[in-house]
Amino acid sequence: MTRIIITALLFLLFTVKGWSQASVTAQAFAEVIAALTATETSQMNFGRFSPEVEGGQIVLSPSGVRTTQGSVVLSGGAARPGIFRITGAPEAAFSIQLPEGPAYLMHQGSNKTMVVDEWISDPPAGTGTGTLNGGQEIVSIGASLQVGSIEDNPVGMYTGTFSLTFAYN
Repeated sequence: MTRIIITALLFLLFTVKGWSQASVTAQAFAEVIAALTATETSQMNFGRFSPEVEGGQIVLSPSGVRTTQGSVVLSGGAARPGIFRITGAPEAAFSIQLPEGPAYLMHQGSNKTMVVDEWISDPPAGTGTGTLNGGQEIVSIGASLQVGSIEDNPVGMYTGTFSLTFAYN
């Protein structure tokens, strides 16, 4: 008889534990951050030059230094990289995606063009390359300008556009 009572008590103990429940109210969090914005503060400008007989290439670094290859001769003018102010959530990481292909600068007055390619940025392009220190960062963009001969690229002003993408990581 005591065996039956002990067995019944053990059965009840384990059964009650199996039926016991616990409820808890938990918390969840989310934070909406400021939208990432990019503002062009300085337009890319390869400055003044003469292509001479053969043409060549002008390389514009993100720091604004110009170098040439071929018969291109640099002159004065306001050569400068493209400069962009990126703003958003403080200390957030962001990425830079440079143009995937070339951009074209068109002569104002004819259909002659020059090609802009070999894009480079500071900070370097890619995922997680920049941090919005205090909610902002400056990004400088350089590139190479492919210049034809004076016949291919006559005297005058050349203009064009290019697209960049900045995104949170």
